[in-house]
Amino acid sequence: MEVGSRFNVIAENALLEGTIRTFNNDTREKIESSLSQYAAHLAHLYGGTVEVTYDRKTEPVVNEYKSAQLVQSVAEDAFGKDVVREEPPTMGAEDFGFYMSKASGAFALIGSGNAEKDTCWAHHHGHFNVDEESLKVGAELYAQYALAYLSQSEF
Repeated sequence: MEVGSRFNVIAENALLEGTIRTFNNDTREKIESSLSQYAAHLAHLYGGTVEVTYDRKTEPVVNEYKSAQLVQSVAEDAFGKDVVREEPPTMGAEDFGFYMSKASGAFALIGSGNAEKDTCWAHHHGHFNVDEESLKVGAELYAQYALAYLSQSEF
């Protein structure tokens, strides 16, 4: 939030920025509409005006069930049952949602943490590092998934 530049001056303008993340577009549309209405009412209450710019930078990532089942099966076959687990939905922003809005598929997470190599830091942490061995796992999973997908009788 930017509002003026001096402690003792009432600012003529203010800028408020933020992000809104949702698990589906219906909720996103409701929030966008409600946010615009709320801002307009608040500005009117104080005799001001408001301009709301709502940029949709990413799309929600929603795995298609059949694709998710396939990638789990491929991962189990390639690396063992103990490496596959379901993760709860997260509010991370991911460009993959744009692909998913055009075609069905699944977004699979590949762990890159290794305590022995000090690579267990969160992705946006200053010490983030990737255990490069995980890149091989990811490449193999994607190649095996592509083969399994193309081997299906219908896709």
